[in-house]
Amino acid sequence: MDGHGDRARRDWLILFPLLVPAVLLAAGNDDFGFDPPGFLDSFVYVGYFWHYPEHLWVFDDNSNYKISRLPWVLPGYVLHALMGTVAGSLVLAYLAMAAGAAALYLLLRDSLHNRTVAAVVGVAWAGCTWAHGIGGWSYHMMAASAYYLMACWLVVRAARGQSPHVVSGFLGRRSAWREGGSRTSVLSSTMAGVFLASAVHTYVFLVTFTPLVALLYFAALPVGSPRPMARSARVALHMVGGGILITLALAAVNRATGGAWLFFMPQIEAAWKYSQPAADIWSLDATRWLPLARYLVIPAAFLAAGLAVPFHRRRDPDRRVSIAFVASAWAALAIMCYFQFVRRQVALDYSYHAFPLYLHAFPCVGAALAGWARGQQRQPALLVGLATLSVLGPLLLLLPTPLPHVMDATSAFMGLARFPSIVGPMALSLAGVAAMSLLPGRAGIVTFALWFSVVNGWIAPDPSSYGIGTRGYRAQMIEMFREADRFTTELDPSLRGIKYWLSNEEITTATGVVQTRAVFDSFVATRAWFTNLLGRVAPSPPIDQLTIDDLERGVCIGVLSSVGTHATLTQEIEAQYAKLGRPLQRVAARQFARKDLSFALTVLGPASSTAAADAGAPSCVRPGT
Repeated sequence: MDGHGDRARRDWLILFPLLVPAVLLAAGNDDFGFDPPGFLDSFVYVGYFWHYPEHLWVFDDNSNYKISRLPWVLPGYVLHALMGTVAGSLVLAYLAMAAGAAALYLLLRDSLHNRTVAAVVGVAWAGCTWAHGIGGWSYHMMAASAYYLMACWLVVRAARGQSPHVVSGFLGRRSAWREGGSRTSVLSSTMAGVFLASAVHTYVFLVTFTPLVALLYFAALPVGSPRPMARSARVALHMVGGGILITLALAAVNRATGGAWLFFMPQIEAAWKYSQPAADIWSLDATRWLPLARYLVIPAAFLAAGLAVPFHRRRDPDRRVSIAFVASAWAALAIMCYFQFVRRQVALDYSYHAFPLYLHAFPCVGAALAGWARGQQRQPALLVGLATLSVLGPLLLLLPTPLPHVMDATSAFMGLARFPSIVGPMALSLAGVAAMSLLPGRAGIVTFALWFSVVNGWIAPDPSSYGIGTRGYRAQMIEMFREADRFTTELDPSLRGIKYWLSNEEITTATGVVQTRAVFDSFVATRAWFTNLLGRVAPSPPIDQLTIDDLERGVCIGVLSSVGTHATLTQEIEAQYAKLGRPLQRVAARQFARKDLSFALTVLGPASSTAAADAGAPSCVRPGT
């Protein structure tokens, strides 16, 4: 059974949100869990995963603030070091998805006391196509989201004096841990501070959501709690202590490996820099992004569903928390609109920046579903299982095709094709929300799962990552990147002594045409991209336009191209610099090949070793010298 009277010894429903990402990873989709060529920021993190302990100049420069996100960088480094590049990437992707789904489940279960709704919404989170690799699979956003949701769950536990231990959440009402005592409240609030600080260290913008965490705490306080303000002050103090504790621990790790104590300063400095008027150069006009912002469809529908919550059962003991979920979702939207439209900063105009809205939209729809459910659900595992099949079915069986094509055709048939692409899925989502409101109990939950699964597959940003056994080359690509990384690191341990010239070609693979420039952009991103581009431009300058200045103080050139054109392109670059009076010699060369993708890399260095030395720049060396 659900709700306050739950006597189950073990809460098995939490396994459903954990199962969804496992099934998607086990489906044999070659690209699921790996970033496509052309992604930059995500591959910068991959570079951190490989080279964090060295604290190299290219990563410690204050202009590159991503290194300060240690709650994301350190787990990535550990997994890549222990498991290798491919396995480490997959496990990291699973942990990021599963942690967020589990935290959301625990938050809704303990806030709304409805395990069925909590499991269904957790499954929706785990299967949400806009959450998968948001900003890139190695990007920090999913980890920040998981930390934040875990902090929200622990805040609820702290407000109610309950244990923070996952084991107690799994064991259900018959926990072996004593509930309601001061010890459990201290531990819950301290751990809430740890996770909230981890979320902020991972994505500093989330500090603007801390008032929403406070709102959730006060909504979760039991009615009639003795001395609520004194109790709240103690919880706040413990949360601050937890935040300081994790900050000191991260600082100690950073310092012990050769970095700075104040590891978080680059991110704070960058946030301050881009918060100044007109400083955020990436902000777009609403007419450019809003008509195409399909990533806002699901959170917008969830917020609309939440509008009914204040009219639900007025005697529901969880009504205050339900209203707090809805108020927080709309407040989160208001905060992001303020930064987007008033401060003219990036907040909603890119999918990965807009994703924090999902952190409150999902609890909002959970509150709506719990209100419409009107009572306990019998056989919750069966209902959650059906919802899980509904979410997974389109992703495994109807993608990459035919679902998007069918839905686009349906939208065109209904005359919606003449409108911006956001209109069709938004209309279907709002119709689904309306249907949910008219169908009580199980029918409403099933309706939610059905419309969500259709819209979720329709607006998937990367349909080719789904299906069963879908072919792809992204795992092969990152594996070759790691081989190229070891090859060039042996030549240039500084990671800044080689400037890369990238060819701009097309390679035909079994899964389509690949642009070499996009592939090489992603590889060079593991070396901070812009810093190590020859001439600091992409695509690279034509060979006949290369100058001595492009050598960047006499350092080496890494020539990246397809295997077939590599010899010719290398010879042309050598001839160009010989003509300019700065001859180059071949330091080392290697080809990297897998079943579906290959490329070649030759490193050219100054013919005279004194040229680089006189310029004061690091020079690449021959292996073994």
